[in-house]
Amino acid sequence: MIDISTILNNEAFTPEEQLEIIKYIDAQLEQMELLLYRLDQLARKAAGDDILDAERKLLQEKTKQIEQEIDRISERLPNTYIITNDNPD
Repeated sequence: MIDISTILNNEAFTPEEQLEIIKYIDAQLEQMELLLYRLDQLARKAAGDDILDAERKLLQEKTKQIEQEIDRISERLPNTYIITNDNPD
């Protein structure tokens, strides 16, 4: 797996290829955002007092499926690193 800085700083990739890679990453992150939003909705619903245990169990199963999908997407993405400037100058 390569990290994002390798993609952007590697002359082996044309600018067009770099753009396509970034678009792919962006689309995958958008998909993850939607899945996280859905997890939030499920958690709020499951936390309600008006839900039966059987319904709560179904919501938990849906939650597990979404978590697996998020994991699957994250495995397809390049590694990313946050670079911080720890130099106090």
